[in-house]
Amino acid sequence: MKKVSILSLLIFTAFILISGAAISQETVSTDEAVKTDEAVKTDEAVTTDHLTMEDTAAEHAEKVYEKEDVQLLKGQPKTFTDGYNTYVNDKVRFELFDMDNVMKDSVMYKIDDAGEQKYTEPFTLTDEGSHVIYYYSIDKMGNKEAMKSINVILDKTAPETLVTITAPFSKNGENIYAAETFTYNYTISSKDNISGVSAITYAVSGEEHKQYVKPFSLNSLAPAVLEVTSEDRVGNLTKKYTTKIVDENGNTLSESVEDIKIIVDKTAPVVEIKADKAFYMKEKMNVASKDFKYTITAADTESGVKTIFYRIDNKSDFILYTGELQFNTNGMHKIEAIAKDAVGNTSKTTTLDVFVDIIPADTNIRLITE
Repeated sequence: MKKVSILSLLIFTAFILISGAAISQETVSTDEAVKTDEAVKTDEAVTTDHLTMEDTAAEHAEKVYEKEDVQLLKGQPKTFTDGYNTYVNDKVRFELFDMDNVMKDSVMYKIDDAGEQKYTEPFTLTDEGSHVIYYYSIDKMGNKEAMKSINVILDKTAPETLVTITAPFSKNGENIYAAETFTYNYTISSKDNISGVSAITYAVSGEEHKQYVKPFSLNSLAPAVLEVTSEDRVGNLTKKYTTKIVDENGNTLSESVEDIKIIVDKTAPVVEIKADKAFYMKEKMNVASKDFKYTITAADTESGVKTIFYRIDNKSDFILYTGELQFNTNGMHKIEAIAKDAVGNTSKTTTLDVFVDIIPADTNIRLITE
């Protein structure tokens, strides 16, 4: 009976020890699982943050100013081939991998004339322009592969964009003037000296972007503010552009990467008609001889006077004023004059009425006998 009890006690003790070990192992496993889960969550958080940063960079883009103040917006890795050359941006990485029938060992590479180095991880190019990447592998037996190469062209520069605005602009001193009734003609051109331009989009005053295909016109009180985006074939983007102001005769008035101030000229010229001598006055009427000469002048303090027109005695359409006027016929005469400024504002009509007396007096003689 004692033997049975001792045996039962031994079995029970063994059961307790085994159960404790299992519980301990389960606790350790649970702790490790928690730690592992936390590590995974931490890694996921890090990865998520990294992706968020990348997404933000891709969405909003990093502004980098390079030569001639061209704005470069760096996006995602992208390549382009024209059938002869392979173009890449500086986000593209180059990965080398080898296959061997028995035992592979190492991969060697070099860029252009630089020294050879052992490949360990994907690499990128830094200097813009043409490059040759040489590479080969060596297996464990010392068998060396014949060197291979690839020609690539690194394009880090965004396109250069020009927005040309053509209208009856006028430049007076340093100021450029426009009128309220202008139709503005827009032409957008973009060039990229490496991979070439892929697309141009634009938006007017906060509207949605649309593809630029041909010149367009806008009717507005002042030149519209455009948002323009140009992209090359490897994804380099620019939102910065040069504005060129051209008048209706094709003359360039200004060209700048900064905002060009356009002043809207709403004021028409003021016209004046003057005689070279003082009039004789009779019953509030101007009286002149045939020797009087008349000059028409106009003044405009903004865009400046462009042309003056006149007509005589309502007998014709207005014609271009070129010099002094005179009357050789007797009677009432009228001079009407208008002027236009450099942006097309037309003045009110100025009028001068004058009686021209070219008939000499008729003198008689009378005898007085009283």
